[in-house]
Amino acid sequence: MSTLPPIDGRYRIAERIAAGGMGEVFRGHDAVLGRDVAVKILHVSLAGDAGFIDRFRREARAAASLNHPNIVAVYDWGNTDGTYFMVMELVSGHSLRDLLAAQGRLEPAQVADVLHQTLDALSHAHREGIVHRDIKPENILVTDEGVAKVADFGLARAYAESRVTQAPGTVTGTVQYLAPEQIQGEAADPRTDIYSLGIVGFELLTGHVPFVGETSVAVAYKHVRERVPAPGKSERSVPKAMDRLILWATQRDRDRRPTSAAAMSREVARLEKELPKAEPLADLVKVIADTEVPLDHAPTVTIPQAAPTKKGKRSHGRRPGRVRRLFVWLVVLAALGGGGWAAWYYLLSAQVPSVLGLSKDTATARLKDAGLNVEFGLGVYSSEFARDQIAAEDPGAGSRALKWTGVTLQLSLGPRTVTVPSVVDMTYEEATAVIEGQGLSVGGVSNDYSTQFKKGHVMLQDPESGKARSGSPVAITISQGPPPVAMPSVETLAEKQAVTLLEADGLKVETTGKYSTDVARGKVISQGVKAGEPVGKGTTITLVVSLGPRSFPMPDVKGMSESAAAKKLKGLGLKVGVSRVPGSTGSQVVGQQPAEGNTVKAGQTVTIFIGG
Repeated sequence: MSTLPPIDGRYRIAERIAAGGMGEVFRGHDAVLGRDVAVKILHVSLAGDAGFIDRFRREARAAASLNHPNIVAVYDWGNTDGTYFMVMELVSGHSLRDLLAAQGRLEPAQVADVLHQTLDALSHAHREGIVHRDIKPENILVTDEGVAKVADFGLARAYAESRVTQAPGTVTGTVQYLAPEQIQGEAADPRTDIYSLGIVGFELLTGHVPFVGETSVAVAYKHVRERVPAPGKSERSVPKAMDRLILWATQRDRDRRPTSAAAMSREVARLEKELPKAEPLADLVKVIADTEVPLDHAPTVTIPQAAPTKKGKRSHGRRPGRVRRLFVWLVVLAALGGGGWAAWYYLLSAQVPSVLGLSKDTATARLKDAGLNVEFGLGVYSSEFARDQIAAEDPGAGSRALKWTGVTLQLSLGPRTVTVPSVVDMTYEEATAVIEGQGLSVGGVSNDYSTQFKKGHVMLQDPESGKARSGSPVAITISQGPPPVAMPSVETLAEKQAVTLLEADGLKVETTGKYSTDVARGKVISQGVKAGEPVGKGTTITLVVSLGPRSFPMPDVKGMSESAAAKKLKGLGLKVGVSRVPGSTGSQVVGQQPAEGNTVKAGQTVTIFIGG
């Protein structure tokens, strides 16, 4: 049991439940709101790093703004007597790492469930301008109810950017889940999280990561140079559709990955319907004997990276000269050793000022005033910064940079424009995939009737063609098929006349015959849809057409009693007249008109003669 005093006067600390590179996590109790919480207390070494503390405040504030059922909630953060802390939701469950340790691997349907929930969490965070940057099995928890929750939003970024005492360009820690752009020092964006989640999906399906090596650098090299293999190559039970999903998410070129977490989530939702059923995630959690809930883990991102702008900008172009210089200094610095390097680094480095949004000349002057060299990389498209403004700086503002390596800036090319694709006559699903695949979004969706396009197909789009800004909406109108018509009344009309009238309204007709004594032969007795009711064009209408009265041979009823003969004849649809033979007292039929064998029709009157 912990003997730590209450944090901030309200959070009573119980036992430690996890520890990692950023600090320790304790089970705690919020005395004000009367609820159990998880309290993360940062290491003293981090608390003494002014750069980290500044980023911690900024990232904690952003993480606390996230409110989503698939994100571990951040309730509070701050410091008391020099102790920095973060108060989070206490999750009852286990991490994906625990599930992998217990199960070896997960079934495809279980993996799809995890991916779907995690993508929903990432989609929410990305809409708020927050990129996680450290998606891995340790940072995805599964509750006792089978709900996946993403932990440590914001902290990974603050921690990674604070490791300025490491030699630039080195790779330490676990790099199995890093996107190529992270390894190359480029700014992270939402597609960076998608790559990492794709690696997590690969591991869940196969039980191992796609790339291994003797050193972290060897693994990092594979991420940059090699394509992630299909999970099905090492685990034959993986469906082809899951292979395609993972390969899509882990493209080395981020422009070829899903355009957003929401777009990938829609594909996973479609895929889930095709996968064989599997044991629910909640049941997997229950079989794990260890009830410890790991909420913090050793950091895996320790590569100095550019601090991304709110939405992240991709850094294009390589800087071979800069890399060579860094390699030379890396060899020198490695020989100097830990403490000496740290002091020497601060002596020969400067803090990078923010120049985002400035002109080329102004940004150059500001960086030179800070004692830093300036290099310009390729321009980048940006919807946030106007053309020729600084859209990205590497290293990012607030970081420290060696004075001779300087800072690389990228000018905005303005918003990216893309060609508007034609999606007319596609289904809604097909049109959505094409529009989003082009880097646009589906705008308003309306419905209308059309005689030209099938029901469910796109009949109109706006804009129809040309160029548009990346992310711009394309409005589509979905055909509801031909417009409905009011059903006409065709009862008592001749069959041919009724069919002509209905077909003129775009309706199809089927007919069936029925004997009738009330409606003349060849005329309509009834119609399948009542007159006046709306009916869509192309609908088949059934008409019942009269065959006239049924005809048959007159039966022989002579010798039968009057009542029996009348019953038989009426049962055949005949009307019966009775005539008694004068002077006779009998009750049997002695004659009939027409005689037996003659043709009669239903509804016809026949006469029986009674005598004997």
